Amino acid sequence: MIKMSILRSFRCSLSVWTLAVSGMSLLLNSSPAASAPLGIQNADLAIVLPAQRSLRIAAQDVVSPLNESLLPRELLAQVETAFRSTAVGDALETENIYADWTLVGMRVVPCSPLGIIPSTDIQVFCWPEVRLVWQPVLKDFRRYAVVLDAFADDRAIHALYDFEPGLVLNPSETIRATTLLNRIRTALQVAPTKPMNMITADELREFVILRDKVSDGLMEKTRQLRSGSFANSAYNAFNERPEFNSSASAAEFIEKLKRFLASATPPKSLKEMTSFSLPEGREPPQIDDWVFIQFLRQGQKMVQQRINLRSAEDGRILFDFGPAPRASQMRDEPELHTALDSMSAKDAKEIRQRVLLSPTEISTKSQIIADRNITLVPNTSCASCHKLNNLRFDFHAFSYLEDRTISVSPRVKTDVMRDLEWLAKRGER
Repeated sequence: MIKMSILRSFRCSLSVWTLAVSGMSLLLNSSPAASAPLGIQNADLAIVLPAQRSLRIAAQDVVSPLNESLLPRELLAQVETAFRSTAVGDALETENIYADWTLVGMRVVPCSPLGIIPSTDIQVFCWPEVRLVWQPVLKDFRRYAVVLDAFADDRAIHALYDFEPGLVLNPSETIRATTLLNRIRTALQVAPTKPMNMITADELREFVILRDKVSDGLMEKTRQLRSGSFANSAYNAFNERPEFNSSASAAEFIEKLKRFLASATPPKSLKEMTSFSLPEGREPPQIDDWVFIQFLRQGQKMVQQRINLRSAEDGRILFDFGPAPRASQMRDEPELHTALDSMSAKDAKEIRQRVLLSPTEISTKSQIIADRNITLVPNTSCASCHKLNNLRFDFHAFSYLEDRTISVSPRVKTDVMRDLEWLAKRGER
């Protein structure tokens, strides 16, 4: 049954493209959450943490039983070092200190795609994940003649964690789930269009059973973050959770969340870390130059990677952005624009389908870039994902810009919608 589902996914990829593009606005207004297990809603999966309140979770916080910082200083130092050789320079160290870095948002993902092309069945080849968004937030910051309670600098760190199977499964199941997860990850990298050549149908069936148990465990822990005194509908909006309506419920929620983070996001479970930043100056429209970097786990270390744009059809590298691509409001990485003229017509056409090469394309491409059923993160550029907001110099997907309310980009909203759809289908089985 699973293998047939995968084959059907390949045959229907064009139909998925057409339906997703034409019906995105309708889908964004629908709410599959009602049939999702445990009544999971938008605010359960996209948790906004208010920047302006005294209650906050800092990168340097040590929580029990973790007994180490949630974002260790050495990880931040890696990010700072990587930016020094870019246009950002030492801005992170000049404008911020370790104590400024604050958890501003987090995403709980019931089953995050493991592959690099959407035509592989991303509903099957996926694994539960937790994503944290860290940002330097300055308290009582003087901006011109005004003192602001909170001012968020134009940079952020996104940290992605596998939800460890050992938090839900017994020891033998944990070993088996880890083994299968690693094999499937390898298969999807080596043979992105034909992963079933490297694993058997029985192994995939076993993986799905264990994966669903782990996902159910993550959703149960997520649901337990609620205070219990608010209606299910109170969690439907993409803004601050209802717990922040009072100091008592806010304090309770923060303590629950710290315990959740201690178990779900220990540094050893960190698999990927990305960051973007504006150079020093705090003038986004005038500076107009954002830099992106990425780290992946290799053994016990996080290692900076070159950022590649991969084909959504077969996973090939279409363009190598290098270690630190740049972008402005008007253009993506300058070298990409030059390279398009010298590459094959087929590759150039695919890039033009999924990369925002100018602001005039946002209306025609945003739905394609925002939907993981059409475009996975490796199939577009960093800047394209970050330029979907109405305010052109707001590159924040799920974080703050200066003293504004939190930015929740179309990509985040669509991801949550897809997560809720996945949960609803799980609930039907």
